[in-house]
Amino acid sequence: MIVGLIPLAVATVGAAYAVLVLRGWRRRDNLMFGLLALTDATMTAWRGVNVLTGGSIIGRGVMLPCAIASVALSLITLEFVAAFPRRRPMSWRWRGAMLAWGAIGVVLAARSGNQPNDLIAELVYFGPVTFTVFVVGARAFVRTQRRDARIVIAALWFRWGLGFAVYAIAPAFGLFEAAVWAETTVGALVSFVVIGTAVLRSDLFSLRSSAAEVVTIATIVLGVKLGGGAAVSAALLYVEPGRAQELALFGATLVPLTLAALGYAMFPRVERRVLAGLDERRARRLGVQGDPLPADAGAAIAEAARRISSIGDGATVRWLGASKLAAAHTAQLALGESLRKDELPELPADFLVPALGADRALVGAFSLDGGLVDRDTYLVARDLAARVAVAVQRAEAVSELHDARRLAALGQFAAAIAHDIRTPLTSISMNVQILRRKLQLSDDDREHLDIALEELARLDRSVAEILDFAKPVKLTSEPIDVAELIESTRRQLTPVLFDRGVVVRIEPASPLTVHGDPQRLRQALTNLVDNAANASRPGAEVTLRASATDDHHVAIEVEDHGRGIGADDLVRIFEPFFTTRPDGTGLGLAIVHKVVRAHGGDITVRSTLGTGSTFTITLPAPA
Repeated sequence: MIVGLIPLAVATVGAAYAVLVLRGWRRRDNLMFGLLALTDATMTAWRGVNVLTGGSIIGRGVMLPCAIASVALSLITLEFVAAFPRRRPMSWRWRGAMLAWGAIGVVLAARSGNQPNDLIAELVYFGPVTFTVFVVGARAFVRTQRRDARIVIAALWFRWGLGFAVYAIAPAFGLFEAAVWAETTVGALVSFVVIGTAVLRSDLFSLRSSAAEVVTIATIVLGVKLGGGAAVSAALLYVEPGRAQELALFGATLVPLTLAALGYAMFPRVERRVLAGLDERRARRLGVQGDPLPADAGAAIAEAARRISSIGDGATVRWLGASKLAAAHTAQLALGESLRKDELPELPADFLVPALGADRALVGAFSLDGGLVDRDTYLVARDLAARVAVAVQRAEAVSELHDARRLAALGQFAAAIAHDIRTPLTSISMNVQILRRKLQLSDDDREHLDIALEELARLDRSVAEILDFAKPVKLTSEPIDVAELIESTRRQLTPVLFDRGVVVRIEPASPLTVHGDPQRLRQALTNLVDNAANASRPGAEVTLRASATDDHHVAIEVEDHGRGIGADDLVRIFEPFFTTRPDGTGLGLAIVHKVVRAHGGDITVRSTLGTGSTFTITLPAPA
């Protein structure tokens, strides 16, 4: 019975490696390895518990649960090796087929119990799985030159090859129980240590740091197991069977949970008081991480960069806002994954560590070049990047609040002035029209009155824009056919733009629908098309198109080939009262922005001087 402690010790090591990897680099293959190691460790621990309680390591009570768990292990292994190292995850088409295959494996495993005298599950399910692991692993082995990645793949081959030999070949030679013991102890331990150490080294762990942490976590895990086992044994030995024993057993199940929570809470203290004394880098890292950052966003960025550089032994550290990050890298960074130049040669720095703020929004990233970039440097950068993200978002929120207050005051002032101007303006316009009708004037003199009326009409439109901007947006919501919305905008503007020699062209698209206020959206499109026409030369085209995006939105684009917008002006075009046109109020695009945001959408612009501009309205599609 005492020999059952060996599988428990092996499972403890496996669980320690799994926890350590999950605490390390935040990326998908680490998550999959953690799940793989925890599943394998659970099976190993189950075998040890059964042996300790007097059972056989190949009894049906052991083999049946382990056979079913092995199916789960196979699915995790295939998911892991298919995307290793740092490749795209398996597509859902293949994942669906794999899950269906796994369901068949569960049925076969439950039928046979994975007994040595029934090889159906081995030959029909586990044999093909082992072959697939070798084939997919060989592809991964060839496409990477990294030594640690190849070690992981080779260890997976060893684990699955040994498993197939134990359950499919060993029974024929009468060695089944001895082979299971070898696989449960030596095979599992080698896999845990080799794969775990290779993954940790790829994640910049030093050997001393990882060894100390594995021992510490293993000690905590072992304490949890022994405490739980002792509680269950005490309930069985010292409490009489019946209701009291049932309550005692229920209470015993809470012991390992309590011990695990206690170990989790105490780990930071153990790390500071014990592990830091064994590892100078860890001690430096804990010292750098401890103090808070300044509240000011700029000061927080500067201080964080200084600390990262200090732990990185002089690494060059720069802050890159989200707008300065390459689009090809933002998707991975937004998932919280740091990027390394040895894996992505096109990176502008050795490392990019993302800064995620509230709702896991990508605020920016720290780039690290040169110096010493190991796990301690990475952990400092990751921790400080998260704190910088909070500071930057807080500063942006305060700035937006100040802007909102300023615009509200400006809007109220503009509305008051507009109301005071509109009444006399209307009176002047009416009186000029009366005079024009009554007076017998020459054509030259009448032209002066016509010019006055045109200027009065322009002023009235400007006053109307100011009042429209100052009023809150009130929307009616109804289904809108996007194609009809675009077509009605074109019909409305065609007579006006014909005089300017500008043609509005519509590109056909599949049927699309959004919910919103058709009058306000038509107003927004009209403003954009009118601006595009003003920026275009006579004879030019303005194009309207719509398409569905990958994230369940509808994009409506207005494209021109006019004079374009300069980079300095591009960041300000949606600000109220900002304009480059001598006769403009600077409210047209501000109103468009206000209407689109009121619909839960967004508007962006791409522009190049001398080439043209494309404004894109993005609206949520109905569910």
